[in-house]
Amino acid sequence: MIEIVSKKWLTRLSLIVGLLAPATSLSAQTVDGRNFGIDGFAAYAGTPGTNHYLAGGTTGGEGGKVVKADNFAQLQAYLQSSKPYIVLVDHDITTGITAYVDALSTGKLCDKQDGSEGVATTYGERIMIAPNKTLIGIADANGNAPLFSRITFVMQCCSNVIIRNCRFTMVGVPILKSGENKIVAWRDGQQKQVGDPDCIGIQADNISAKTDWGAHFWIDHCEFFNGDAANKDRYDGLVDCKNNVQWLTISYNLFHDHDKACLWGKGDSDVFDGCRTISAHHNYFKNIQGSRLPLQRGGHVHYMNNYQVKAQDGWDLRNKSVGYADACYFKDSKAPILPDGGGVLNINNADGFGIIYDNCQRVITGHSGISYVNTPSKYDKEFPASSYVTSTWKPTDTWENYYVNSHDLAADVPAVCEQYAGAGKIVVWNSYATAIPEASDADYAEACASQQTSACYDANGNKVSDVSGGGSDQGSGSTVSDDASNYFTGADDDGWFWFNATNELEINGWIAANDLVLTAGTNDATSSFNKDVTPKSDKDANLISDKTGALVIAKAGSKGGSDGGSAIFHCAKGIENFQLYLFRTGSYNYHVYVSTDGSNYTDAIANTRSGSGKLVIDYSSQLKTANPVWVKVQNSSTGGLNIHGIILTHIDDGTTGISNVNANVIDDATIYDLMGRRVDAPKAGKVYIKSGKKYIMK
Repeated sequence: MIEIVSKKWLTRLSLIVGLLAPATSLSAQTVDGRNFGIDGFAAYAGTPGTNHYLAGGTTGGEGGKVVKADNFAQLQAYLQSSKPYIVLVDHDITTGITAYVDALSTGKLCDKQDGSEGVATTYGERIMIAPNKTLIGIADANGNAPLFSRITFVMQCCSNVIIRNCRFTMVGVPILKSGENKIVAWRDGQQKQVGDPDCIGIQADNISAKTDWGAHFWIDHCEFFNGDAANKDRYDGLVDCKNNVQWLTISYNLFHDHDKACLWGKGDSDVFDGCRTISAHHNYFKNIQGSRLPLQRGGHVHYMNNYQVKAQDGWDLRNKSVGYADACYFKDSKAPILPDGGGVLNINNADGFGIIYDNCQRVITGHSGISYVNTPSKYDKEFPASSYVTSTWKPTDTWENYYVNSHDLAADVPAVCEQYAGAGKIVVWNSYATAIPEASDADYAEACASQQTSACYDANGNKVSDVSGGGSDQGSGSTVSDDASNYFTGADDDGWFWFNATNELEINGWIAANDLVLTAGTNDATSSFNKDVTPKSDKDANLISDKTGALVIAKAGSKGGSDGGSAIFHCAKGIENFQLYLFRTGSYNYHVYVSTDGSNYTDAIANTRSGSGKLVIDYSSQLKTANPVWVKVQNSSTGGLNIHGIILTHIDDGTTGISNVNANVIDDATIYDLMGRRVDAPKAGKVYIKSGKKYIMK
């Protein structure tokens, strides 16, 4: 008897010594005598010489600036920047842009968005996290960690990201009435689908799933939930992981009230060699009334000290998956582990470190590492050990120095997870900063200027170009609805700029005509105000148009001297919106003049800017008028400044009157494009105006 007990304790001691982190670990973070520092596969550097190798393992934004994000725009800008950042957040964040849906449980956008129908929510959004980032939530005095609602965090072909002490949900995220359940954002004045409603999605298929890769992620002490869904497809995954990504640790998280929790491998072909090395430990799965805890295809998963309560289908081992079940506790659940889907499973049989079934319906039987508590009178289904493929794999087979900080007995797992799993359970931020900084406009501007993965959007859903400068002349803010440089293909020697599109081009709800030739103002530094927006040919004589649709773009550059060039814009029926696209180098100043007769101009706006880059300023509130008006923009500096001024006027969906456009030549036989220009050879599939009505040419 003594000999048998000694062997058991030697086995347990050997296991603990092999798994526990070294006492001198620099990643230690001790609370209640328990180390919550990084461990598992995320702490592993990877194999030298491979794409996935990262010296020191997962470090996130270590070495980067510690910043505080007070709103969605700042959060997105920091996480998408090419610079490393440690981002702290201390309150709940949404996009803040109101939307109305039929019900939160269904989320279908109402036809009217004026509040007269439906219930209020906010538009969703997507953050494309760039490498080398740490996102840390700071709980309030009541232990409530910040909640990110209706925002999907995507790591696409990304590496080295840490997310800790945050809460995530998609509850109420808007979707379109038709099509898949995709997140709908408000961008540049339009509803735009931006991807699947995953809380967190990690993947590597930007170009090709066969060649792309990602690595090194730690998701720790977070909470994920949805619930109140009309159907199981209303929301997607809580933490999904796809394609060739390696070295992840998912620890001390609370997953609850959802249907499809975690998909690790999107299909049977998603089984790349060596893919998805994941440590999932001390996670609390509660009331998952669907599946995927996780659904695993391919890869190697160390499933340790996890607690599952009142769930349906749990860990589902599918095609070519390899798993190690280690000291887990399953209670009041239907099928905690499904080992018959094509994967292989090893169960720890060391005394006290196996798995415990407590009143579960579908269980594995015939294995020495399994205990049964509160056994039902009859099992719904049994998985005899002889009926599924068993494995001998352990995490130390992949990394001989593999460790976890705390390896608890299976019987202790419920108490440990209830106490520590989820957000707000321990203080995390003080391991990354000595003090919480104030949100900084300068830091935000720096992040906006270094976007790596995607464009960022401001509080109004407009694309951000630059947030430097300031002044009352900025109207609704320095935001960009689209990058004007995308629409210029070059200039002739005389300063003409060509606007080139193969079809009518819709720019955020505004329409410009095909192959429109536009003037570029002047580069003559010795003469101010000396060139109007003049047609290049008789056929283009009507660049000025009424409010049925006008887009006029011009350029005023500078070649030196006391004054630069100018650009003049004329809208015959007034201005709905006016924006300046400024592309500049160095310091500069400019004036905006207006005229009601094209001759006598009044200085309406003056501004000084500094620094290089591009900026979009909205002057709609200052220049909006229903009357004909000329607007002249003058570069009044010696620095290099390109001014792209844009007049945008709305195009109605219904009948369009054009009696004031080319009134001297309109007749029923004449066809005009949307810019009011006569068209001699209309093309099929394009929109034209004839006799005051819109037509699509067949």
